[in-house]
Amino acid sequence: MLAELIIPAKDLAVVKTFDGNSDQFGHYLKNRVWDLNHLPNLAILGIPEARDSRAPDQADAPDAIRQHLYSLTRFSPEFHIVDLGNIKCGTGPIDTYAATRMVAEELSELGIRLLILGGSQELTVPLIRGFKKQETNLLIVDDRIDNAEYENCTADELFINKLPVGTSVSLIAGQSYFIGEQNSDLLDEGMNGEIFTLGVLRTDFKELEPVIRQSDLISFDFGAMKASEAPGQYRLSPNGLTGEEACQIAWYSGISTTPAWFCFFGYSPSKDLTSLGAMMASQICWYFINGASKRQDEEPVDEATNFEHYHVTVDGLEDPISFLLHPISRRWWMEVPSQDCTVFPVRIPCSPKDYRKACKNEISEKWWKYFNKI
Repeated sequence: MLAELIIPAKDLAVVKTFDGNSDQFGHYLKNRVWDLNHLPNLAILGIPEARDSRAPDQADAPDAIRQHLYSLTRFSPEFHIVDLGNIKCGTGPIDTYAATRMVAEELSELGIRLLILGGSQELTVPLIRGFKKQETNLLIVDDRIDNAEYENCTADELFINKLPVGTSVSLIAGQSYFIGEQNSDLLDEGMNGEIFTLGVLRTDFKELEPVIRQSDLISFDFGAMKASEAPGQYRLSPNGLTGEEACQIAWYSGISTTPAWFCFFGYSPSKDLTSLGAMMASQICWYFINGASKRQDEEPVDEATNFEHYHVTVDGLEDPISFLLHPISRRWWMEVPSQDCTVFPVRIPCSPKDYRKACKNEISEKWWKYFNKI
């Protein structure tokens, strides 16, 4: 099916004209092909669709980003990467969404990591629908919650309302003056998620890592960034993520223990006269790949004998809270009891702060949230 729905990278003009040296990423990618008998560790996929957005030129973003991504430093040949190319756009956006969902279904079953170059952010919906899971964890990186309901609003301004039932949604890099109380309740209560505003993010950036680690798909909107650092946005804000913060989020996404998909949306080439924004976008994407290439650990399974185990007694709970620590990466998980789990409790990513709270006889909000959900 992939052959029918995707234009191979070798047929894209931006790839044909690339003529870099052996130290550049593009030189490596041009010599790699998709092979079901030798699946890559990571694949790149472009979706040039933005006809139902405020900035239709975002459809040109995948190849504009590719041009700069190809010029960056390559990765170790042992980390196998393939550029699949671009999804073929249909007669209308709905046709492209259908093709995107079919491609997502096929790729999600293979369990490989994906770097997706959009396109506008409503593409998040068909991508999520491609995960054949009862519950999917979506992390949105944006300055606001896109659930607009005014007349003539575009698909990328209300895509959250179109997500399938069972999708847990969290938001990072939100800006409080763009997020009302009603929107906060939507994520907290209606979608079982959390909101990490810019202020919270900058207070303790490492607290984002467990949230990113448990995500199946990270939907990154270029509009989450400070306009002065990221030209090529159709809605401008003087505040937002810095380039360093955006790259750190992408890197955390890459080192995730789950085969997370990192989706980059919202770049408008026509509004980026110097191509500085395209370079910023390519560097963010490069850090996702870099993180994926350096992943050191796996999820704890069964008895998790290769993990360090800590059991903390907390007043009010019948049993101690169990924490697991990976000896190399030093990443933490905690166990939440479940009546439906016959052998092992549910294990969720957490931070050292959750462990320290338990040691002080406090139960973290994250534990309560999952306990009530279960």
